[in-house]
Amino acid sequence: MPPSETKRRDWAGLGDGLTGMIADRVLAYDVADYLRFRAVCGPWRRCCADPRAHGGLDRRFHPRRWLMLREPRERIDAPNRRRFLNSSTGECIQVHLPELHNQEVLALTAEGLLVVLDWPRSTKVQLLNPLTRHVTQLPPLTALVSHQGNDCLLFTAAFDTHFPAWGSGVLSDDSTVALSFNRLNILGMAKPGDDHWTVLEFRNPLQTASSMVAGRFYCVTIDGVMVLEDQPPRLELAARLPMPVSPTSDTVHLMDNAGELTLVHRRFSRHHDNNNMAKRRYDVYRLDPGAGTLCRVNSFGGDGHALFIGMYCSLSVPTKIFPSGSIRGDTVYLSFDIAERNKTEGYHLADRSAISSDILNSRSALQPHNLVDCLSLCTTGRIWCHFEKHLVSRCR
Repeated sequence: MPPSETKRRDWAGLGDGLTGMIADRVLAYDVADYLRFRAVCGPWRRCCADPRAHGGLDRRFHPRRWLMLREPRERIDAPNRRRFLNSSTGECIQVHLPELHNQEVLALTAEGLLVVLDWPRSTKVQLLNPLTRHVTQLPPLTALVSHQGNDCLLFTAAFDTHFPAWGSGVLSDDSTVALSFNRLNILGMAKPGDDHWTVLEFRNPLQTASSMVAGRFYCVTIDGVMVLEDQPPRLELAARLPMPVSPTSDTVHLMDNAGELTLVHRRFSRHHDNNNMAKRRYDVYRLDPGAGTLCRVNSFGGDGHALFIGMYCSLSVPTKIFPSGSIRGDTVYLSFDIAERNKTEGYHLADRSAISSDILNSRSALQPHNLVDCLSLCTTGRIWCHFEKHLVSRCR
């Protein structure tokens, strides 16, 4: 057909019904694509629900596939710009967030939201959706600070970690936010509009980070894996630990692995290396909520996942979305705040082999230079500049 006879397609005039159906399907997959869809033209935007017109706890608009990456140094040219990685596609985007100016990010929730604190000027807490820019006001941390007594030094010390409230998130009732400070062994619960947080304590905690899985909060004590129940708020036993855990030398790490609660037990092995130094082992368990048991596993699932564990933060990522060979499946990678990271980058479950690393002779001591470094940095607990200074001093 000659170009002159080609009919121009009126994409803007698809009609409310068809446009709305497409928008609903796009939103069901990813809110970032939904925002791009709304931005195409005015008629499409008028057929789509405005995310900011709905409550900040509306799960339809949560960026649950997006992880905020950690910068190795402060970006002087754009201090309020952050990079986000899509854990399903590997796409990386930059977002300008003026709401983060002079704010402390306490946590990334399992829904992709940011828990933001106006510290040290005040204890006001906000829940920020980094893609829709929707801000939800939460009660100040007054109750949590006062729970530590008049001396706030311990509370301030908890901020000497990256994402000090890791494991926080929106509970399954879609109206309650759980705010977990693992170093303080306390958990706060509140709804938007509340004037204070309800405070719970972790009794007999182990060295661990808490985790949110499918809207449920989990932590680990010497009694076992505990799950948060409401009415009244309390921690109940979800599964006993099938192995002995030393509260002084071992650590346990919880994370959401493709919808399943996974626990990594970091312990000393009976075997020693050539220098007669005790080796670390990493045993992995999966929670069977129906049976109330932890089952030992040697794989993270057939679709291929890798775990990145730190002293305070841990996460699971699918390997298939990244370039071949950049990340090994069924592997536990160590963050920079774990002592053996200077010699061991990771641990492969299938053959129990270690991936060697020497960060003191690597550019990663100054800046992450590959994908493993980047994701390891995301789960590093200590503030990066403190860690970097420590490395530089050791290299001199």
